Amino acid sequence: MRLHRHLPQPETVDRYQTALRRNPEGSILLQISMKGITGGNGMKPTPPDMALLRSFLAIAEQSSLSSAGVSLGLSQPTVSQQLQRLEAQLGQRLVHRGSRPLRLTPAGEMLARGLPAALEGVEALLDHVRASDGGQREVLRMVMPDSLSCILGAEFISASGPLARTVELRSGISPWIEEAFRMRQFDLAVDSPPFDPATRAECRPLFRDPFVIVSPKRAHGLAPSEFAARDPLVAYGRNSKFGAVTAEIAEALGAEARPRFSFDSTQSLLRFVQAGYGWAVTSAFCLFQSPGAARDIDIHLCRDDQVRAFFLLNRKEEAPDLAEEAAERLVRVFRRLVDGPWATLSPVATRMIRAANPDHFVEQTV
Repeated sequence: MRLHRHLPQPETVDRYQTALRRNPEGSILLQISMKGITGGNGMKPTPPDMALLRSFLAIAEQSSLSSAGVSLGLSQPTVSQQLQRLEAQLGQRLVHRGSRPLRLTPAGEMLARGLPAALEGVEALLDHVRASDGGQREVLRMVMPDSLSCILGAEFISASGPLARTVELRSGISPWIEEAFRMRQFDLAVDSPPFDPATRAECRPLFRDPFVIVSPKRAHGLAPSEFAARDPLVAYGRNSKFGAVTAEIAEALGAEARPRFSFDSTQSLLRFVQAGYGWAVTSAFCLFQSPGAARDIDIHLCRDDQVRAFFLLNRKEEAPDLAEEAAERLVRVFRRLVDGPWATLSPVATRMIRAANPDHFVEQTV
């Protein structure tokens, strides 16, 4: 009898059947899922694995196996194998081999037209079923930027017990985070704007991370514009939102368009600045990824409006209470770190963070 406690209520089934009628081309996938969950009679078709469908959708959107792999966080051979498995299951060629960019076959075009709404309907229905017994969620899938997971991810997991029996946390860089969230690989995401309207997410503000300029001790006493004109730039790669913004700030200071040193790793970037190879633009949060290096460099605050704002994203009208609770726990973890270990590791960076987040530290900023 336990199964019946997880079945969607009749009004929920009606709502998703209405969605089917509005999307007839993609309805077969959702109809299959509905029969499997609600106990339809007769032989039940076996739908393709959801991962294969998401992979095909990325291929259709990117017109490239390698680009689809980047958006999914997978290798090109893996994406190619998933496409072959999906074609074998459907008994149809979906992509014209050898065309550059890749072109879809008529069957592929039909699937690509109906798939986004069908996947969204299936995922929304399954999310409803998972939470239908009113108890604790079984699994919560979350994603946040590498820089954030490094400094507070473990603390958040320790504080996330009431959210779900199991919390899965993955890190990455933007824009992959938003793309993966849009494709329903995650239930909640932490990211920074700008956000694509197609993501259709509710955004809950969390905290703000001020951008800073860091320089070696030998440049002590010089203004940022002075050592920027004299010394090489140590930069982040431009393949992320964060890297693109730091590059704009550096170029406004007169930095060379092609930096001599470029890294995706904050630890490498700070180590090069510490060793005296140049200066860099980073953020106050990032300094806590390498506190040893941060103690041996000078830190200069950028303009007050140059901050990275973090938001918690959930899909509109899906699990708003869960998202609100997760946001509150993230903010509590952030406050504890600022009031505790961060203040010891880098008092300068901590003061900058407090000033950028007056709503969270009212007593300290009065």
